[in-house]
Amino acid sequence: MTSPRTLLLLAAALTAGCATARKPASPSAAQGPVQHANAAAARKAIDAARSLAGQKEIVHNGVSYGDGCSALVVAAYQQAGRKLAAGARDVKSLHALARSERSLRKGQPAPGDLVFLSDRPGGQPEHVGLVERVGEGGTVTVLHRTARGVSRMHVNGLQPWKARGDDGQILNDVLVVGGGRIPAGRLLVAYATLL
Repeated sequence: MTSPRTLLLLAAALTAGCATARKPASPSAAQGPVQHANAAAARKAIDAARSLAGQKEIVHNGVSYGDGCSALVVAAYQQAGRKLAAGARDVKSLHALARSERSLRKGQPAPGDLVFLSDRPGGQPEHVGLVERVGEGGTVTVLHRTARGVSRMHVNGLQPWKARGDDGQILNDVLVVGGGRIPAGRLLVAYATLL
């Protein structure tokens, strides 16, 4: 079980320096597993993000990308061969790029996707991470950069109100946001494929 301190730090990371002003999308039911057209690039992006687990500063192959949530995504995508536009360096610009490429969607996450989260239910995208894997039942494991470094979080947009399934499995990590405890699925804004 995650400690209250860890949850508070995770909530603080969601709001630290990751702001944008886009209309949120709400999750919808998945229609089966989705694979990237470029599965090799998705695997490279995931491997790059995994290699940074626990790190606060995002440095890959000697290149420093910074220390924000978007730095992890930019580094992972660059290692996968997707060079993002010079202006796509924060949550707002990554969300705008995904919108312009018509890749934002409410459901059907795939490994290597971006996941945009808000800092309150129904809020605007404030945080970005990378989908590491999608489990049965729609629980997504997300690699993201928090105040404590790169870590994993569980998000389930199909069951956003539940922390655990009937079988006891984690569906959503519970975050302390605004003095309340909120399942991460309630903070889900959208997924996007940019690979």
